[in-house]
Amino acid sequence: MNAFTPSLSRVIRRYAGKVRTMHDEFRMAHFMYSLPEDLRKDIGWPDFHGHRCTRER
Repeated sequence: MNAFTPSLSRVIRRYAGKVRTMHDEFRMAHFMYSLPEDLRKDIGWPDFHGHRCTRER
């Protein structure tokens, strides 16, 4: 059981890190879409209805 425990904790840490990253990306996107459209264009943020940027999973 001791040999299994470190790998299990590593898997849980990795999963928690991915969940945290997804949450941070959602918060950032939510903030960016709350900005006025002209400001988003100045920053270079993609249009909400235009080409959607998706990250590969």
